[in-house]
Amino acid sequence: MKVLITGGSGTLGKEIANLVFKKKYEVNILTRNKNLKSHNPQLKYYYWNPKKEDIDLDCFNDVDCVINLAGFSVFNLWTKANKTKIFESRVGSTNFILDIILKKKIKIKSFVNASAISAYRDSSDFTSSENDSIDNPNSFINQVVVKWENEVKKFESKLPDISFSIMRIGLVLSKSGGLYKICKMLSKLFILSPVGNGNQWQSWIHEKDAAKIILSSCENSWRGTYNLVAPNPVKQNELINKIAIFNKSRVIFPNIPSFIIKSVFGKMSEVILSSQKVKSIKLSESDFSFKYIDDALKDLSKNI
Repeated sequence: MKVLITGGSGTLGKEIANLVFKKKYEVNILTRNKNLKSHNPQLKYYYWNPKKEDIDLDCFNDVDCVINLAGFSVFNLWTKANKTKIFESRVGSTNFILDIILKKKIKIKSFVNASAISAYRDSSDFTSSENDSIDNPNSFINQVVVKWENEVKKFESKLPDISFSIMRIGLVLSKSGGLYKICKMLSKLFILSPVGNGNQWQSWIHEKDAAKIILSSCENSWRGTYNLVAPNPVKQNELINKIAIFNKSRVIFPNIPSFIIKSVFGKMSEVILSSQKVKSIKLSESDFSFKYIDDALKDLSKNI
């Protein structure tokens, strides 16, 4: 089996690539860096630049599945320029690669597209499943997700021989990047604290579980929308305290008030302060075995 990954240099992309190597599959990675070279016979890099509508078509040779993870990080101040990058790097690049597949009549079996649980309402008590997505014109990040998913759905009828799946990914806990890495560093300095009231729901998933699910979607040609979250969401207070404990630290400072987060991060604070309690009906009906929060944090705290 051969997979093509966009966003392969990101935390989740790297984890999927590692899993691909273990399974003796091959992986092609699309990158804007023309100088990247691989010494791994299972890995090849290919150049693309969606903004300039430029791509090395050899990247599709013998590929069975495309995993589309590309996207400029939302954890940058939401200036006008950065909001454009956040949007175009997802919606624009997805349109570009699917349009190439359509026009060049490229034969692949499946297309897996990343999305996010920002598809759901911000709530302290409502539990969202795959059928509870919303369209909130007052939320920038929700609108990015809505338009991103619609871009994929637009091509489903045009490419009926390809199985399309959308993965709404929760908070990915990874030792190599993202929130966990930042929290671990802060906990070592004894300056880790929850934000806001700390009662926000954190619907999370371990990086290894997320990679396994996405690769399973490729292997089995899944169709439809899936929530990539563990079955046990936790409140932020609990998560932060557990991260500290598993890193032999403790939380000693009070919560950081919401008004400080808003004054520092502006509109981007929407992501930091949001509360989404999400469950995955589809994955709960499968036999997939998730890591639970203590097991996940114990694994991530190991020094390897």
